[in-house]
Amino acid sequence: MNTTPDRFDVVIVGAGPVGLSAAIDLARRGRSVAVLEQRETPSDQPRAHVINARTMELFRQWDVADTIREASLPPHLATGFGWLPSIAANTLATLDYLDDDAAELNSPERLASCAQDLIEGALRDELAKHPSAQLRFGTRVTALEEGDGGVTLTTDDAAGGGIVNARFVIGADGANSTVRDLVDAGLTRSAALGTRANIYFQADLTEATRSRPYILWFIMSAETQGIFIALNGADRWVYSVEVPDGTDVRAVFTEQYCTELLRTATGVADLEPEILSVLPWRVDMAIADRWRVGDVFLVGDAAHQFPPMGGFGMNSGIQDAHNLVWKLDAVLTGEAGTSLLDSYEPERRAVASLNAERSMENARNQQEAAAMLADPQVLRLLALPEGEEIRGHFAAGVAQQKEEFHSQGQIFGTVYESSAVVGDGTAAPESTVALYRPTSAPGARAPHLRLRGPGVDSASSVHLIAGWTLFSAGEAWPAPEGVAAYGIAVGAGGAGDYADETGRWAETYAIPEGGAVLVRPDGHIAARWIAAPADRAAAVAEARSRVLARA
Repeated sequence: MNTTPDRFDVVIVGAGPVGLSAAIDLARRGRSVAVLEQRETPSDQPRAHVINARTMELFRQWDVADTIREASLPPHLATGFGWLPSIAANTLATLDYLDDDAAELNSPERLASCAQDLIEGALRDELAKHPSAQLRFGTRVTALEEGDGGVTLTTDDAAGGGIVNARFVIGADGANSTVRDLVDAGLTRSAALGTRANIYFQADLTEATRSRPYILWFIMSAETQGIFIALNGADRWVYSVEVPDGTDVRAVFTEQYCTELLRTATGVADLEPEILSVLPWRVDMAIADRWRVGDVFLVGDAAHQFPPMGGFGMNSGIQDAHNLVWKLDAVLTGEAGTSLLDSYEPERRAVASLNAERSMENARNQQEAAAMLADPQVLRLLALPEGEEIRGHFAAGVAQQKEEFHSQGQIFGTVYESSAVVGDGTAAPESTVALYRPTSAPGARAPHLRLRGPGVDSASSVHLIAGWTLFSAGEAWPAPEGVAAYGIAVGAGGAGDYADETGRWAETYAIPEGGAVLVRPDGHIAARWIAAPADRAAAVAEARSRVLARA
């Protein structure tokens, strides 16, 4: 055993997409970071696949967006969702994901569908570019002890293990989190809505799909009801089916059983799939009782778990990491007081609770829709010429599930409330699940606008945010020390100012001339001034001090 402790600013336990995202963000800030993963080798399981536009904005910041998009389901095969008796059959109903004109109003990025193993590969490659970061597979954390100004971890690996010291620890080690157990953070779990099994397989279905552009293929027939996930649109797939409670999935889902089930669900009678794995899982939700225990923090599935209906699990975890990392960095540099870290849990717990409740509601809606078609005769009629009336009712029912897929308000409408936000006494307009209402209210994500300015022909305001950023209306505010990179004055038309390409600045940010917003490093608005204070630089400095919990 190595008895000479390794020392890092931050140790991350878990090398999934959430842990790797946190490590990249830390390494880009110059932090020494170690990622400890108990698996001997990277996972080859696809698991999560939906990357929403907000997460793609973060991937763009970390220089991995293009790589991940290249590995994703091709865009022309990822524009919607289809309901069919089998993959080879004609489509009964469809839902588009989102039209480009509407999406452009909300974000400079677009949804991508990329298998989790490919996401992790892209993130590992990016992390390897940073010399201040280490990734250690086959390293299991067996003990964790907090001391003055840091955490000591005991590890077990092929070399006999060792001691690792960190100023902070991030538990990103999944639903069965060792870190969560070691710090006794607790977990509250809901009753389950049921059990499902995911069959991961390879088979060329190009002829059966006929290049129809569905990310998800909902199969509705008398013989089987389930969901195909198109991982590459050709030969890499997952088929997810509900199984009766108490089923021994490992015993029932043999290679022969899976093959026959897939032949039925695809409509390809002679299909010879290569069954790669069968993964059972419970349709439920769980949230950790505490997300911070001293200098230890939980992110991703270690902090919250919910079903994939809506695609918020991995996205929520990556956004947890993004919220936490800039705060850890600010404390490590001495820029912030340690109580800034108290804002992490209330900000992200509120988001997780909403996403969990909504994901469970999506799961219930899917179950209810399936129950309405439980009669095998009705399911048979769906595919027959005389079933036109039933198909019409079915298509109308599918349209009622639109919010599960058109969740722009849920994705972008988060407005944080915590000590790291300086309120201005106004109420932010509330977004619905589907409808995003952009706002410059403190706590909200700074809305996306297309801007043109010095050396910038066309850029999103989202991409222009670098560190602390000040957007002012009409004229540039003096930037106090520490407000780095961009002082963006919109709409004045003078030298050094940025022009709003879309004419939406006044409507979206709603700041009269002379006002401004201060944006935190994570892209959320820290403070807003409707009218310019007498000493603008002092006002910005005071707002930053409040957010950063400086005495």
